Amino acid sequence: MDTRVRRYFRSQFHLEAPLSPGRFESELAKRIGSPSRRRPILNAWKAYLEADGGNLEAVRSFYAGLLSHPQGRLEALVYAMHLPFIEFYVKVLPQCLPAQGRVLEVGAFTGALVKLLQEARPELEWHALEGVSQAVTLGQARTGDAVQWHEGWFPLVGSGPELTLPKMDAVLLLSCLPEGYLGGLPASLEEAAYFKQFDFFERLQGLQGLLKPGGLLAYGHGPFLGKNPQAARSALQQLGFTEVEQVGEGEYTLITARMPPGLLPLEVQVSLPQPIDQPPAMAEPAVLGDALPTASEIWALLEEGAYAEVLTRVPAGTVGELGYLRGRALWALSRFAEADEALALAGRPEAEDLRVVCWVEQDDYRRALPRLEELASRGGRFKLALGKAYLGLGRLSEALRQLYECGLPEAEVYLKMALERIEERALRLSREGDWSEASRRVEFVEDLSPDLLTRGLLRLGLQATLQQGLWSRAKRYAQRLYDLGESSGALGLALVGLKVRGPEALDRMPLGDLKEVEPYLTDAVARAEDATALLALGMLRHREGRHPEAVRYLERAARESKGEPAGMAYHLLAISKRSLGHPMREILGDHKRAHAHRAYPVTQLFELAQEAREAGEPVLAREFLGRVREAGLQHFHDVGPVLKLVEALEGPWEAFRMLVQSLERTLEPPLEHLELAYRLSRSFSQSSEAETVRGQYLAALYGAGQALGAEGLLLAEHDRNPEALEVLYDLAEHYERTGAYQKAAQTWRKALEVAYYWEKDLELSREILRNLLFLNPTDPDLQLYLEELKATSKALSQLERVPDAWVGTTPDSLMREGLPRFHGEFLVVVGGHTQLRSRMLPYLETQGLRLDWFDSDTYTAGREVIRRIQSRLERAHGLMVISSYVGHDLSEPVRLEAETLGVPVYISPGRARGVTGFLRAVAEFAPQIYKRALKGS
Repeated sequence: MDTRVRRYFRSQFHLEAPLSPGRFESELAKRIGSPSRRRPILNAWKAYLEADGGNLEAVRSFYAGLLSHPQGRLEALVYAMHLPFIEFYVKVLPQCLPAQGRVLEVGAFTGALVKLLQEARPELEWHALEGVSQAVTLGQARTGDAVQWHEGWFPLVGSGPELTLPKMDAVLLLSCLPEGYLGGLPASLEEAAYFKQFDFFERLQGLQGLLKPGGLLAYGHGPFLGKNPQAARSALQQLGFTEVEQVGEGEYTLITARMPPGLLPLEVQVSLPQPIDQPPAMAEPAVLGDALPTASEIWALLEEGAYAEVLTRVPAGTVGELGYLRGRALWALSRFAEADEALALAGRPEAEDLRVVCWVEQDDYRRALPRLEELASRGGRFKLALGKAYLGLGRLSEALRQLYECGLPEAEVYLKMALERIEERALRLSREGDWSEASRRVEFVEDLSPDLLTRGLLRLGLQATLQQGLWSRAKRYAQRLYDLGESSGALGLALVGLKVRGPEALDRMPLGDLKEVEPYLTDAVARAEDATALLALGMLRHREGRHPEAVRYLERAARESKGEPAGMAYHLLAISKRSLGHPMREILGDHKRAHAHRAYPVTQLFELAQEAREAGEPVLAREFLGRVREAGLQHFHDVGPVLKLVEALEGPWEAFRMLVQSLERTLEPPLEHLELAYRLSRSFSQSSEAETVRGQYLAALYGAGQALGAEGLLLAEHDRNPEALEVLYDLAEHYERTGAYQKAAQTWRKALEVAYYWEKDLELSREILRNLLFLNPTDPDLQLYLEELKATSKALSQLERVPDAWVGTTPDSLMREGLPRFHGEFLVVVGGHTQLRSRMLPYLETQGLRLDWFDSDTYTAGREVIRRIQSRLERAHGLMVISSYVGHDLSEPVRLEAETLGVPVYISPGRARGVTGFLRAVAEFAPQIYKRALKGS
């Protein structure tokens, strides 16, 4: 539970959990690594534990030694041993304190408890008494002005002139009186021994003159041995204290009382201890009615097992020894809740110890755990109870250790339960692939006792150690399983001999190594037909050329295996069947199953598809080919046979589409692939894919310097479809590029006629006419075309009653429309042909734009050209790439450099349609050029 106290100690001392005194030395070693530095503290710790008769110097030396190491924060070790009691005090004390007045905590150490109490009751005046000067200094710094500190020892305060305290309204003696009196104490003391050990009456006389009459005394024994809360209550009553009450039970007990006007002087008689071999005797309580039986009678009944008669003769509510005996009878009858109530009334140390066992039986593990950890050193039923508590809390390793060490026959069932749960946890870890953790749990059980290892744990340990390559441990587990008749043991010995982690690595083993472990493999198959052993034997027979035996082993291995081993078995089975001349359909079926478990390379699947088609199995061929189509053509150097097979099985469209997808994923496709794609596209010339392929093929031809090849391609396309505008556009651009302006004009005129007379598209006609005007602005025929288009537009506007977009259009305005006005911005253009550059440069410069144009006819990809372009980019306001005219090896490094410099980039989509397409791209790019220019200024 994350209480306020735990949060405080976590923030101030990095303290997460309580510390048992038995673990003090190991915790000290963690904080102070040097043995020479630890030795003085360990000597002081030993003297502190052996202190007797009020040896305050031992107490002072111990605490002063701890505080002399501030970097190690050793004061946290003290608070860790007291942590549960501090939580208890902070929980119950604030409501017990008076409404106002002074409160003194005796033995405040460095002030953690008094600070927590002060924060809970800030209206009170708080004082702290401490005898260690270093602790007083730290406490004053920790609490500030909220607590007044006094240096001295109780009950010596006020006895000398050097220290006088005001009278208090409450005095807190919390976990401080046992200090200095700890030598050789048992867990609890009888009443007389308690008074004598701690000088209880004499030391409480120190309250005279310190605690006001009617003031509150709060006494807590803390985590120390020798506890007897009933004796403390009795002593306070004998001294004259009133309202003596006990808060809490068991280990966590706080006694409160009111101070009388004067303490009564008493002489305490200490009784001698009784012989150990006799049952402890105590005075019979005074009762009304029938007389109670003697303790010896009840002891005799318990020894006879007459528990029911014990309950009849000892009534409920009996205190003392008889109450303890009644509790033992109820405990023997497994009536644990009633036994807990009866033992709580006994007031005896052995009764308190037995109560802890009752808490475990009632599943109250957290309550019982701290006390059980102290009692476990006695062994027997306390170790059994501690093991059950750990088991209930899920601390399986600790539970197993305690249950194994207790040595009781009744622990066997819980021991088996702990082993089963450890096996379940190790199995879950192995399924998650956490082999080291699974192996660690098996190793813990083995270290405790090899006899505790069950078959399941041995199998898990073998699997985990094989996966980690721990061959010695794996061999040990495998040998144990082999001796128990387990097939996994024989297989484990074989895998250890081969030094492989599993069946996946068997195909890399040499034949000689497999031959050496053949006896173990044969034994594993004979015992349980282990799948891995079957696979290994089948592989061995396959390599030896004994294919009939290999087929028998591999068929059984394929049925029993899963995942990659199954794929390996089917693959070897298919090869063996091929060697034996089995039908091709059966062989291909095994290859198909092998591929389902362990994917084949794409090239091998293509070969299988070819074999299936030649064997007359088109369905199987399509299945193998499906994976090839998904993977694409990038895995093949020669794509022709693949496309031929796709065309034969799936049709020409699928072959064409597969090639188009491959071209889309390739940055610089080879010219041969583009030519093949173009040939395939002829059957689908109207599709968008065919247009894209034709454009890519033309750009590749231009890039390779094959202008005649590009012209032949375009002419062939034009002959097939004379009215195709896309072809006319490309052909006109080609003529422009080669300087054949008359042919270019004729082609543009043909395109204008198609757009105007066939398509009846005025906007497209406007664009084509603009291209013609750029070629020859003084041609009178173009003026006639313009007048005809204007007349058509006027008639349409009257018919549709919309504004006429052609009103006032002249050749000059048509050439300049849509082009923005620039103001000295600098643009770098990469791509296009020489004629386009020569015509556009003067025109754009008159519009106020400065250009550096690197066309694809003059500049090819080279280190010097790329460096020159990149040097211009440092002062450019934009970069335009005409993608259809420039190769990737030139445009990509330029584009990356522009992005690094923050220069905006525009890449023309598709083919720039002559002059019109380029001007349209400039108009779209203009806003980004302006923005860059403004930033630069």
